[in-house]
Amino acid sequence: MKNMIIGTAGHIDHGKTALIRALTGRDTDRLEEEKRRGITIDLGFTWFDLPGGGRAGIIDVPGHERFIRNMAAGVAGMDLVLLVIAADEGIMPQTKEHMDIMEMLGVRRYIIVLNKCDLVDEEWLDMAEEEIRRETEGTLFEGAPLVRVSAVTGMGINALKTEIVRMASADPGDRNAEGAARLPVDRVFTISGFGTVVTGTLLEGRIRQGDTLMAYPAGIRCRVRGIQVYGRDADCCCAGQRAALNLAGIEREEIRRGCVLASPGSVRSGRMVDVRLSLLKGAGRTVRNQTRLHFYSGSAEHLCRAVLLDAEALGPGESGFAQLRMESGTALKQGDRFVVRFYSPVETIGGGVVLEPDAPKERRFRPEVIERLEKREKGGPSELLEQQLRKYPETMASGEALARELGMTAEEAGECVRRLAESGKVMSFTLSGGEYLWHAEDEAAAEERLLDRSRQYLEAHPYRMGVPLGIISSTFPKMNQKLLDRYLALLCEKGILEKRGSLFAPAGYVGKQDETYRRVHAEVLRALEDAGYQFRKISDLDFSGIQKKDLDEILAVFSETGEITELSGGFCTLARYMEHACGRIADAFRGRERITVSEVRDLFGTGRKNAKLILEYTDRLGMTRKTGGESERTLAVFKKSKD
Repeated sequence: MKNMIIGTAGHIDHGKTALIRALTGRDTDRLEEEKRRGITIDLGFTWFDLPGGGRAGIIDVPGHERFIRNMAAGVAGMDLVLLVIAADEGIMPQTKEHMDIMEMLGVRRYIIVLNKCDLVDEEWLDMAEEEIRRETEGTLFEGAPLVRVSAVTGMGINALKTEIVRMASADPGDRNAEGAARLPVDRVFTISGFGTVVTGTLLEGRIRQGDTLMAYPAGIRCRVRGIQVYGRDADCCCAGQRAALNLAGIEREEIRRGCVLASPGSVRSGRMVDVRLSLLKGAGRTVRNQTRLHFYSGSAEHLCRAVLLDAEALGPGESGFAQLRMESGTALKQGDRFVVRFYSPVETIGGGVVLEPDAPKERRFRPEVIERLEKREKGGPSELLEQQLRKYPETMASGEALARELGMTAEEAGECVRRLAESGKVMSFTLSGGEYLWHAEDEAAAEERLLDRSRQYLEAHPYRMGVPLGIISSTFPKMNQKLLDRYLALLCEKGILEKRGSLFAPAGYVGKQDETYRRVHAEVLRALEDAGYQFRKISDLDFSGIQKKDLDEILAVFSETGEITELSGGFCTLARYMEHACGRIADAFRGRERITVSEVRDLFGTGRKNAKLILEYTDRLGMTRKTGGESERTLAVFKKSKD
């Protein structure tokens, strides 16, 4: 039988804690003040075993209206809720508020527990049950099983356990057990000799001892040193279990209730959250643009302002798109449910669903914004992945990272990518064993941007035969260089670009080769041919009548074409001369380890200065390296090949 999390809900003093004690034999009131006052202030936790090896964790939430924030924190991760109603009082204000919170947070499975049945007679019980059925009509609680019990005498407790077991057996569960791990933190404390310990309900995925997790929204990495599940040491914990994690690498002050521990990269932190915001039919307030609200999701509470995107105001029972602008960083995922309470006086007025957890600042009444949010709200997995991919128009996105962000398994994300690729919406690149994705529209825009930048550069440098990689890289400042190299190679394969040495040019582009170009080209080649290994500076040649800008551009072309090799100090030579020189130096090393500048001088019949230029060039190639001594007797050691 599966693990499950059971929560309680109901008005103060309707016997929630006593009911849990009757079910489990354990007391969840853990604070001295709770025991003294007889009410639950913070969350309490315990468990009982299910037939077949499963275990039901139980969260006891506070009923007093002053502690609703703690109650909302407890709802995260609940599979089943026991709505506890005292038979002698019936449905009370906090009962209704708890029901609203449960509905807004997406809890779908309930048992109504009519408690304190020992205090009233049968006729009263029938009346109480009739009232409950009437009050729950039209809500998610309508038709829920109702069990009469007395936590004090034990009446009906076995029947309640039987109903819980039935629901645990019938529930297929919708938790993502194989996705990225995510655990909202509801307690933080330290234990002498162990350090920081946190507790929470694992919403999805698995956590193993030794795993690296990220504490959001702070973005602090930590390591799982130890795990306890329901008070027992364990090697791992699974979705649907309560767990305590002993963490290394994070201090007690760096993590608190409301933080989320998750697989690195799987949760997005931000302060602007796009949502579907719905107000309760019984809400006593109207939300207008910039209304300040209390926001609750998971174990976190934030203050925010609601920017209404498609309405001037939302009244009771109304719904619309909004951007919640938080006063502190969040740690949310798309699809997370939340509750909002009015700022002052504090009362529950509604809730909704997170559509975009880290949104750009939205402008109101923009059709494109509304259309995007409608797609995020109604779209299937492929549409959601496509929309998420559009957040990376300039960089591509890792397929693995997209899957983490959306809470998908690798297989689910892979199937979405396959469908999108078949429809021509996504391009896929493989790099170092990983898959990187780019939306086809973003790639087309990037291609046009690249060609525009290339044309601008070549118009300003008409003699050049292509665009340097540095200029192209500046067009994609956020893109990983290896991914950019892979993309440029693809454009060359498609015949859109041509690679010319270290340059790239639009296919078919020919640089300017006018009379000025031909004159400089001929004179430079002739001068360097005649010089041989008596190297010359091109700046010493006479190019009267030619503008310096044009001359510099033309000389740069000679290096780009590979006709000329630049040496130190502004000296140049023909590239084929240096190829010949490298071959002769390699031959000179046969059977020996060292060669001197003087030997190179004699080898090429040149001066010492030119011999040093040759060796400095082979040093740059990595063919030789300087060792020892004084400048007049520089030695170079040949790095022999592995052959």
